[in-house]
Amino acid sequence: MSFFKVVLTFLVILFLNKSSLSHGPSRQKVSESIQINALSEDVWKIVSNFKNFNWNNNIKETKADENKIGSERVIKFKSGESIKQKLERIDEKKMMINWRIIETDKKILPVNSYSAKVFVKSDNDKTKVIYKSGFYRGFMGNDPPLELN
Repeated sequence: MSFFKVVLTFLVILFLNKSSLSHGPSRQKVSESIQINALSEDVWKIVSNFKNFNWNNNIKETKADENKIGSERVIKFKSGESIKQKLERIDEKKMMINWRIIETDKKILPVNSYSAKVFVKSDNDKTKVIYKSGFYRGFMGNDPPLELN
């Protein structure tokens, strides 16, 4: 078969198969903020402590290496699921922390490539906390099952 026929056959198959023309999921973004009646330094002490996530009522236990870039933590939920995260960046001056999920139980958080940043901003005697994250749905291919979409 000539090269031209091989290419033509490939193109015909490609265009007849509609699923090959579609692409996977697009990246989703979340941005939330809240104002807290506390000093930013006090809020930052809690937010920046990568080793402790137990202030969340849904968390049973948190285990972490250290509080430095590259550290990993495992968050175990009361419902039995767990998530493993890696500390990507921490900036004391800007009061910003950034982590990435490296393993997740899809039952508790059906996502891929999840990354989050938290910013703590002083607002006189109050504090504004900004949470930003980006992620893909739990199923990276086309036609995902409902629980991973």
